[in-house]
Amino acid sequence: MKKLDQARVRDSVPDYWGIETIGAHQVALYVMAGGGFLGRFAAEQPADFYIDDRVGRLPYSRDEITQATATLATIAEAHGLNPHDLPKMPTFHNFGIL
Repeated sequence: MKKLDQARVRDSVPDYWGIETIGAHQVALYVMAGGGFLGRFAAEQPADFYIDDRVGRLPYSRDEITQATATLATIAEAHGLNPHDLPKMPTFHNFGIL
């Protein structure tokens, strides 16, 4: 896994990610975390997110999920949003991702 420098991510936000992409990032993170409560927590409160020790098997590694969550928080901050309380994730049929 490539380790991202969050300062460089913050600097690149105006060039690559508009505010309209926040919802897409939230959905991707929701799926990465396996959906459910954990996925919604990662997508809507990325700055407060953690993976409890009781969590079992995940679709992606804990490091990958943590980095994606930090990246979402960085993008949200760069757009002036509160990463502790992002807007609700877009609704979609979850196709079995509970």
